[in-house]
Formats: sequence, structure tokens, C-alpha cells
Amino acid sequence: MRQSASVVWRRQPAAAISLVVMVLAMIATPLFDRGGTERRSLASVVVLGLLGVGIFSAWNVSRGRVIVVALVTMLVSFGVELLGSKTGFPFGAYEYTATLAPRVWGVPVIVPCAWTGITFISYGMFRRSPTQAWRQVVLMALSITAWDVFLDPQMVGEGYWRWASSELTFRGIPLVNYVGWFGTATVMALLMVVLCEGNGIDQQPLLPPAEDFLPLLAYVALNVLSVIGFLVFFGDAVVALVGAIAMGCCAWRGVMHRLSHSKVVS
Repeated sequence: MRQSASVVWRRQPAAAISLVVMVLAMIATPLFDRGGTERRSLASVVVLGLLGVGIFSAWNVSRGRVIVVALVTMLVSFGVELLGSKTGFPFGAYEYTATLAPRVWGVPVIVPCAWTGITFISYGMFRRSPTQAWRQVVLMALSITAWDVFLDPQMVGEGYWRWASSELTFRGIPLVNYVGWFGTATVMALLMVVLCEGNGIDQQPLLPPAEDFLPLLAYVALNVLSVIGFLVFFGDAVVALVGAIAMGCCAWRGVMHRLSHSKVVS
């Protein structure tokens, strides 16, 4: 394991550094007052770190196509968020506050970056799936949606956006939001699989599959640190438990995929 970590650090330093930055920013966030500029800045650092891990890890296989994929997924997710914030479809009625900046037509720029980052991470977890492509897309969409169990309650608590009243909610978040997340995540995952894999013939990766574990490690870090945050700092054991189960199941499936893929390659 130590040798694998050393190889990753040498061959994918940008992804490794991005992961370290993301983790440090998540650890530092609850140390500052809620609503302060420090927490807003750290939220952006977390998202950019997540995006960095995803993009630089995907470069391992897809090379220059990653830039096109990132731009396309950012534009698509921006369009969905713009539609959602103006019409309530597909997430339910919500609006962004003026807290997060910069914004384009009312949508914070960091939001499509977060969508793109977590989609790249989920793609890295289930890349080169030995199963059918549709199963790869579903696993990615579930992993993306599971993150929102933590994300929405925390971001609403920070005052970054607010929801209209709804009868069916989870900790104040309309349940339809998670249906919208899964639908959007499915589209994002399908786009990423098609665009990253191109004609289906991968280029020779810079790292063997057993050592290409940074996306999975980033996902596990999101899960573990979010659980700690909601238990210790945010005081919500329900979100901590549900999020731990949701993201934990996806992470476990990612580990199983890694093991099965290593056996196929060997």
C-alpha cells in the first residue's frame, strides 16, 4: 500500500495534492463561525479540490478528452440548475441567496463545478466496469445522489440556498429533490461515460487499476468527514447516519468493483 501511494504521488501529483487540499479544507470548515467569509471560501476550496481529484485522475485514461468532458458537464449542470432555480423542475422550488459568488443568472459558479467534480469522482470509482454500461451509469448516479444527503442539509444550514415549504421532506429538504438529483446524475454519468471512453477503446493508463484509487479515496473522505461534521459540529445524528449508510454502500460497491476489476486484469 505504501508503495502504491508513492507511485500515485509521483505519477499523479496534481490529483494527490487536490485530495490533500480538499481534506484539509473540510477539516478546517467547522473551526470558523457559520456565515463567515472563511467558511464560504473553504466551501469553494473543497469543491475545487474535489474537481481537481476527478479531472486529474480521469486524465490517467482519457487524456485531453477530459477538458471537453469537463466543459460539457459544467454547461449541462449549469443549465439544469438555472432551470431548477427558475421553475422548480426537477428538484423542487428553491432559490439561491446572495451568499455564494460569483453568480451567473443567479446560479453560483461553484455549483456546476461541484456537479462536475462529483461526477468525475464517481466515474473514477466505476471506470472500465466489467458489467454492462447501464449498470456503470446507475452506480455512478447513485453515488452522486448519495452525496446530497450530506450536501443539501449543510448548504441550507450555511444559508447558501433555501427551499420552499414542502410536505414530504428529509431534514427540511423536499424528497423530490433527491429524485431530481438521481435523474440529473444519470444524465451526467451517461454523458461522462460516452465522452470519456469515446469509441470504447481506452488509451494505455498511466497507472495500473490497483493503484488508481484516488477517486475512491476522495469519496470515502467525503463520507467520513461529513459524518464526523454532522455528529460533532452540526449536531444532526440523523443526517450523519443516513448519509453514512448511503455513501458507505456506494463506497463499498466501489471497493468491490476495484477488486473485481483487478482480478479481471490479472
